[in-house]
Parts: sequence; structure tokens; C-alpha cells
Amino acid sequence: MKNLGLMGILVAMFALTGCLDNGGGSEVKQDLNNGDFSVVTDPEEGGGNSGGNTDEGSTGGNAGGGSTPTTPEAKEGLEINKGATLTGSTKLALDFYSPFVAAYVKVSEGDTCATGAWVDYVDSGTLNSSKTNQNVPVSAQFRDHDGRTSACYTRSIYIDQAGPEIIFAKYPSAPVEEGLDVEIVFTVTDVPAGVASVTCSFGTTSKACAAGTNKITFPKMAGGDYSLKVSAKDKVGNASEKSISFKVSSMYKQMVNNVRVNEYQKVDILFVIDNSGSMEYEQKSMASRVRNFLDVVKGLDWQIAVTTTDPVHKTLGDGRLVQLANKPGQYILTSSMNDTDARNTLSSTLQRSETGSGSEQGILAAYRAIERSLSSSGGNANFIRNDSQLAVVVISDEDESANGPKNDPANFVKFVQDSFGAQKAMSFHSIIARPGDQACLKGEGYSAGFRYEQISKLTGGVIGDVCATDYAAQVQGIAEGVRKTLKSITLSCAPVVDAMRSILVLKDGQVYDGTRKMEGLNLVFDQMLPQGNYEVYYSCVK
Repeated sequence: MKNLGLMGILVAMFALTGCLDNGGGSEVKQDLNNGDFSVVTDPEEGGGNSGGNTDEGSTGGNAGGGSTPTTPEAKEGLEINKGATLTGSTKLALDFYSPFVAAYVKVSEGDTCATGAWVDYVDSGTLNSSKTNQNVPVSAQFRDHDGRTSACYTRSIYIDQAGPEIIFAKYPSAPVEEGLDVEIVFTVTDVPAGVASVTCSFGTTSKACAAGTNKITFPKMAGGDYSLKVSAKDKVGNASEKSISFKVSSMYKQMVNNVRVNEYQKVDILFVIDNSGSMEYEQKSMASRVRNFLDVVKGLDWQIAVTTTDPVHKTLGDGRLVQLANKPGQYILTSSMNDTDARNTLSSTLQRSETGSGSEQGILAAYRAIERSLSSSGGNANFIRNDSQLAVVVISDEDESANGPKNDPANFVKFVQDSFGAQKAMSFHSIIARPGDQACLKGEGYSAGFRYEQISKLTGGVIGDVCATDYAAQVQGIAEGVRKTLKSITLSCAPVVDAMRSILVLKDGQVYDGTRKMEGLNLVFDQMLPQGNYEVYYSCVK
């Protein structure tokens, strides 16, 4: 911020409209002046109120004890934009109210009067701030010709130049088959100005929408490419716009997955923990809530690591593995560890004490954790093994809060498939504020986890309740789901099964009739698959 004197940003230099010989206040004794020109005042003898204002808005006492006529409250110090607390402009209008007849004024951006320079006093001026989307304090101090200096007066105003935030929570992540309904859920919010208006357009058609959470359903869609555009303005005039596009098709593509199955029972398990402030209640007992997880995966060749939903923290976020509790330099638990040690270490590591970013992005965190493992980055090195299956467990009270490619459920599944040549079965489990669970959403659940629900359904994962007081049953279900991953083949897209299309499985060139069922994109068999080379033929919507 440039100060008012050096940068010439005080304008409208008006002459002072009145002068008082003693500065308009009580006479100040010479021996009360400090060397730095600050003023120390003693109370008047007699114990009464001197009539001077020591705090903004205070009034003098009545020496006679009778009623005092109501008078307008005197202004003192400075005022920004006539007392407004919010503005959409970085150009701030300042009005000055010195407690005495001032010769000079010093204005600083900040609340300590530390950065400004003394300039000739004027009644008003402007300040061009370089700060936006935050509360901006401005302070002023006054001095007369005799060197008397006032206190430092501070006022602040929030400069808001960001449009409303538009987040798409639920939308088609893959082509939709013709004739099906399409549901899109999105939220429009703005802090601190508030949302003034929201408009939605679907092609050339307008759709009703408003601030807050919106759910729009498009019934029985015909084939084609579609886009929903959401535009919003806040109450100080800032605008924003976002759109989501999807495709409706009745065409099918033929797919084949070639998978080599070994008799190993290897699985890598990634916990993604919401460490934001809204999770404080759940975090208090996180260790006890997940205490039985290792009991259910006993006997498997497992590796377990932990990361957080924080997308930006330089040591605990952006998919970096969290250092294990009480184990400096170690980031990965293994099944070769002592059971008691492993259980205590996992519980202590999952219970986070820090307060992470409020922009929770669990899908992104899992995506980045895998990327870091593939590039052998830091503590993530060697976490994802080539010949193991993969399970992700997210525990969060809020949905994925961004819309980038790495936040998308379908993109995450494709990334895993492409990175490991379709050889790795994977499942994504979510302990969340489940959509429609009003008791949780009115309690400790911050917002419904639409995308976590979507990715769990996509991969046959468990969907649990983050508001539950004990996660024991849910954790057991997730651990059993991890075991189920070892009996699964993850397909590249959702297969279509009807009178003309089916799923064909060959083992070493022969039809394999093992009992199975589809759970999302996972073809799950009742029994462990015998070692061999498998081919899975199926059809998907293009």
C-alpha cells in the first residue's frame, strides 16, 4: 500500500473549516508532553468526567447530576466510505476528524499507524488499496503545530472483488445413455457480500435457480451434447460464471480387459483424512472409531498410509503421506509389523491435531498420492506396488470442494486404469455426510458428500456415516470391501447387460464361469480368482 503523502493519493484538498486556539479540548500541561510529541493527560481534580472522549462513542458526564440533552455523537479519528463495512472498490474515501486543530495527518494501511508519512492536514481524501477479498485496516494519526500527537485511530473495511463461488457437486461424469434422467446439483454462495442474483441457462432455455444448493433434473434425455451454464452476481456487483457439459448417447463400444492374476494377496490401502476445522468433533475420537480395521485385514499382505484432504499444505497436503505417529522418517505401515504396534500407530496417525485447509479435496489428495508414489517422491515412494490391489478410504464431513480434472470420480478411475495397464483392481470407500441423511446434515455433517458417494458407487465401495459415534461396523465393512478388491477385476467403464449384451470372462482362453456380480465398475467374484490370464469382454455406452 502506498502511503498518502508519498503516492499522492490524498485528493480533494479542502481548507480546514474551523480553528480553536486550544485544539478544541482541555488544556494540556507542558510537562505532560512526552519527547515523542505524544500526549499524556491526567484526570481533572474532583473525580468527575472531564468531558473529553477517551473512546469512540463515549459521552461526558453532567456535573450537576441532572439529565443531559441528547446531542449527536461526535466523530473522532477517521471514517471509511461514510462508515460502510463492505465495498467492491479498492478506491476508499476517507474523512478525517481530528480531536484537536490538526496541522498534519498521517495515514497508514494497517492498524498501527506505522507506515504512513506526515502530510498537511485535510478534511478528506482517497486511498487506493492493492488488497482485495479481505478485511483492510486503515489507521490515521494527527499532529498540531506545537507537536502534540493524537492517538492512533483505526477503521477497517472489507474489499470484495470476487464473484460468487459456484461449485458443481453432482453431474454426469461419463456419457449418459439415451432415455435416462440427468440430475445436476450445484451450490452458489458468496462471503461476505451475499448473492444478489443467479441465472441458469440450458442451451437456449432458462432454468430456475437461486443462491444456495440447487438440484435440476432433466428427464428422459435424447442423444446429444448438452451444457448447463450458471451465472451469478453478488451484492456489490461482482460476477462469476461456470458451466458443466455432458453427452447423451445411445451408441455402444466393445471393450476387453486383459488381466494377469497372481495368487498374491497384496493390497495397498490409503486413508484420506479430513483435517479441516469442521471435523473437530469427529477428530476427537478418530483413533477409537477405527480401532478394529486391522483385525479384519489380518492375513493379507497389506501396506497402509495416510494423507489429508488439505490440497496446499507443504508437508501434510497435496497427496503427501503423513509421517507415522512416533516413527520419525516412516510413512508406510506394513503387515510385517507387530500387531499391537501397527494398531496403535495407525490410530494415532489417523487422529489429526492440526487444522488444515477448509477446501477439502479428498479425491484430488488420493490422485496426487498415487502420482507421487509413481514418481518415487518423498515419503510416497514405494507405497503403490505394481502387483497389489488398491483401496482408498476417505473420512470427511464435507464434499469435494473443487471441480478440476483430478477432482472428478471418473477421471480418478481412468487414471488408475491407465497408470497400471488395467491390471489393478481398486475400490474407493467413503465415510461421509451421506446425501439425504438430514439428521447428520443438521448435526455434525457440514455438507453432503455427493462426489464421494459417486466414486464409491463407481468402484463398489462402502458408503458410511461420518456422524456415527462409533465407526466399528462401518470400518469392518470397509475392511471386508478391501478383501473383496482381491477378488475383483476393475473394468474401464460401466458395462451394459441386456438381451443383446453380456459380460464374457475367459481364463487362459477358456470360458470361466465363476459366480460373480457387478459392483460399480468392479466385477466381483465369490471366490479368489485362480492364477492365470483373464480376458473380460463387455459393452459400454460410448
